Amino acid sequence: MADYARCQSWQVGAGQSYTDDDGAVPPEGRPGWGLVRQQIRAGYADGVVVVTASVISSQVGEYRREIDWFGQHCGFVALLVPEAHRGRA
Repeated sequence: MADYARCQSWQVGAGQSYTDDDGAVPPEGRPGWGLVRQQIRAGYADGVVVVTASVISSQVGEYRREIDWFGQHCGFVALLVPEAHRGRA
């Protein structure tokens, strides 16, 4: 993912890669995702790169809440694999 970010001419800070086990735990309950949000809130990061939307959440409502949160905090979410239509919540 860092290579993808660099190809977009985005800066990637040393040691600024966070991982979590995705799936059953909502995004706000995952330590790595929480650290990403802290970096955004503090102004140290502008966004996050994830492989697929399901890394954020496989639940449409949770996914939309996270996307909205990033929008409210002037952050972005970049997906390596484009999002398929996720339907309405």
